[in-house]
Amino acid sequence: MKRKTIFIIIFVLVNVAIFIGLRYWRAQKQRNADEVVKIAQRYAGATGLSIETYDKNISRWLAEMEEESIEVILRKLTDAAEWECGIHDAPIHPGGTPFKPNEEERERIYHRIDIETILSHRRFRKAYEDLQKVGAKKAAVLLTRNIKENVAELRKEFQKNKDEVSRGEHKGGRIRVTSYSVNGHYRNISPPDKPPTLLGRRFGVLTYIWLAALLELREVRPAVEEAIQLAKEEYWLYNSIDVEIETIDFKLMIIGQWLYNPSLLVTATLCDPTWNVEGKKRLEEKLVNREIVDWNARSTEYNWHGREGWVPIIPHEKMLKTRYYQGITDAEFNDFFSK
Repeated sequence: MKRKTIFIIIFVLVNVAIFIGLRYWRAQKQRNADEVVKIAQRYAGATGLSIETYDKNISRWLAEMEEESIEVILRKLTDAAEWECGIHDAPIHPGGTPFKPNEEERERIYHRIDIETILSHRRFRKAYEDLQKVGAKKAAVLLTRNIKENVAELRKEFQKNKDEVSRGEHKGGRIRVTSYSVNGHYRNISPPDKPPTLLGRRFGVLTYIWLAALLELREVRPAVEEAIQLAKEEYWLYNSIDVEIETIDFKLMIIGQWLYNPSLLVTATLCDPTWNVEGKKRLEEKLVNREIVDWNARSTEYNWHGREGWVPIIPHEKMLKTRYYQGITDAEFNDFFSK
């Protein structure tokens, strides 16, 4: 009887093991099949020298970023060359620059394009993923430091502009040219031995505050408030200048370097869920929830190879959830931050 019981137990255990083994084998087989399909999809699309060159350049850049620490990733978000003409294919401002840009034109030509430009940048997506890996505490410290350092430099330039206006020396614009150096003849970077340009610092700060919002890092709120305060002062200075032939270039220069972007600044308040809850309710219909592919996808939604259908837009591992306010007006901005 005892032997029979042992035999039954062994028989049951063997069958259970076989059952579990078969299920695991089938699941593994399905995963392998899915991976084959995924790889096939990833490398589907057009072929030819142009596509091969594109894949080679993207792979090289991804390999570089893979080796970069989160500190380096964040610092390089102030590289103006990558923002202006990097292989992330940032959008080009539609149409010419208006002579007297009103609010509607600023939204169409500057504010909305800022959002698309940041979304188009693979380094923004890499930073988003890496900050989640290092933990909320370290992420908050890193973003706070980078926001404060770059806002401090932008404030110095703002003070120069303010002083020129007070002395009446602001007639006529100053052309600010970004220098480029070619890295291996496949993408552009700013000279590493020079400090970031104003354009680079501007996009860096706008990106940092958006990352803080996506990760809901309320500890970053004081630094975000500094950025918002500077933006409000920049907007005040912009409006204090009478538009004349000789001053319009100066005003356009201010637009090109300011932090004032109502949509992104209101988005930044998502870093703290308790920040003006009532104001967020009023603007709820302008909050966009959107998914984008991860940083090491073969193509993003903004690479022209992907946009034109030459290369499939599928995630390498996962989709990234983003959210931002769209089309916030000056009045809505002022009302939101009136308290």
